[in-house]
Amino acid sequence: MNGTEIIAFLSSNFPAVMTAVGAVTGSLFTAIFLRHKTSVKEFEKIKAGQFKEVTDELLAAGKMTYTEYYKANNFLKMAKKADEYYAEMPHKDLLQTYDFDWFVRFYEAVGNVSDEEMQDIWAKILASEISESDSFSYRTIDILRNMSRKDAELFVRICSHSFTDGPERMFLPNDKRYLEKCGIQYIDIMRLNEQGLMFNDSTISLSIEINKDQKILLANNELVLTIAATDGKEIVANLNQYPFTESGKELATLVVEHASDDDFIEYGRCLAENKRQSVAIYKVIRWNEDSVEHERTNLITGNNDGESSQE
Repeated sequence: MNGTEIIAFLSSNFPAVMTAVGAVTGSLFTAIFLRHKTSVKEFEKIKAGQFKEVTDELLAAGKMTYTEYYKANNFLKMAKKADEYYAEMPHKDLLQTYDFDWFVRFYEAVGNVSDEEMQDIWAKILASEISESDSFSYRTIDILRNMSRKDAELFVRICSHSFTDGPERMFLPNDKRYLEKCGIQYIDIMRLNEQGLMFNDSTISLSIEINKDQKILLANNELVLTIAATDGKEIVANLNQYPFTESGKELATLVVEHASDDDFIEYGRCLAENKRQSVAIYKVIRWNEDSVEHERTNLITGNNDGESSQE
């Protein structure tokens, strides 16, 4: 059996004791340490989910080195966390086709991680990948493998002040006033650029054609930020930004906090300094399929633009 077939076998034949993460863990231990000797007693314990007992017996029998034992136990600690995250996620049928080589690469990377906070990040990745294949690339695994805890904390901090309008675009505004307000320095952006998580090119901008009609620029569940031309003529608004790379966007899905309501308002004030464009931020009343109903008080100026409106 190959790796994917072992996952399917374990998950379908022993559903009472084998969780989704357990099936992946069992297949990895079988492929890496038992090497197709599926009749040995260790495999019986794997089928029962007794992974720690298996590692102890393999070490005692000289079938596993101390280095391998250390990596296996780090993986098991992380897998326990992943099990908890996976239980809270919507997920597809476990019998979906997996890239087993991805799990092997993942195992090799996480085996040297003993820091509990870093293990927590790896656990979220494993749970997400089991929930939906191809959530994280090989490149993202390699980037995280070389990240320190300090790098991870910096990434989380910058994510907490960054904006997204869907999976295709996530960015940190390249605005001196905004960055100073958030306590972010250019050296921080350079550091994440070196890690392969952000672009530090200060010339990158998003160009948007706007006219007198309000256009929603950004939104979250609570607020919408709109932009319009003050003179009614069509103009091009250039939004300078530091975009996230594909790996940066993948890892950012693990971060709970992105730009806060206060960040929205501060960024809106920065954009409003350009007198050719009218910027407003409104509180959302409700989201409809293709539009949003919002209040008419502009949170930047405090002025009321009339009754509630839909964009």
